[in-house]
Amino acid sequence: MASGLLAALVATFAVGFVEGLGRLYPARATWLRLRRSRGRGSVRAMRERFEHGASRKSPRWIAVVLVLLVVAWIAASSLLDKRWYEVLLDVFPYVLVILALLRTPSAMHAVAERMKDYEREAGEDPDAKPDEEIGPTELAL
Repeated sequence: MASGLLAALVATFAVGFVEGLGRLYPARATWLRLRRSRGRGSVRAMRERFEHGASRKSPRWIAVVLVLLVVAWIAASSLLDKRWYEVLLDVFPYVLVILALLRTPSAMHAVAERMKDYEREAGEDPDAKPDEEIGPTELAL
């Protein structure tokens, strides 16, 4: 019983993390600090990684596999010497994890859009091809 409660608590934290990421990250001050310390190119690359991650289908496929496992677990409840509602309580943390997996792409998309808005406010075009930055090899020549 205690392990089920702990699993439900951790799964709730996972859902909360994904929702918080989608709604709050990055704050404008955080974005400016990252841009100042890491550079425009690095922050742009981070935004592009968020966009790429949002377009991935793997969280949905993992969620489908988990749903199939949950259905199989509930269907096998008679073999486990449990009632179906006891098994349903056992799989509740998995339902929260499935919810977190399904919300991950949209949360990552929201972060990327927020970063694009910050770039527009800074006077840059986020859809334009990035300029080649001067690196150490160009400085050495």
